[in-house]
Amino acid sequence: MVLIVGLVIGSFVDENSESSLLVTAALSVGLILGGFIAAWRAPRAHIAHGMLTASPALMFAVVAQCIRLARGVRSVTWLSVIFICLLAVSLATLGGVLGGRWAPRRGSLFE
Repeated sequence: MVLIVGLVIGSFVDENSESSLLVTAALSVGLILGGFIAAWRAPRAHIAHGMLTASPALMFAVVAQCIRLARGVRSVTWLSVIFICLLAVSLATLGGVLGGRWAPRRGSLFE
């Protein structure tokens, strides 16, 4: 939910305003919490589950940047898109690591 609200509001906020920092913080916290919840609920492969939570946000961000580029906005560079994608994946992975660390230990039926 934080991601959807942050992405929608973030597309309307001027990048030099004080509100853009709040949107960036909300997106970062949303990615970490999403990765944490996915990893905490996963039976195994906590980091992979955390990392996969970033994929919907990444797809939406790339599509939005391609639309902005097609409309002639010159502030969009491919290097910034790649950097944002790597940052989103690393934040979701951090959430996955934290969720895996604090996940309840589920024992095997054979143990």
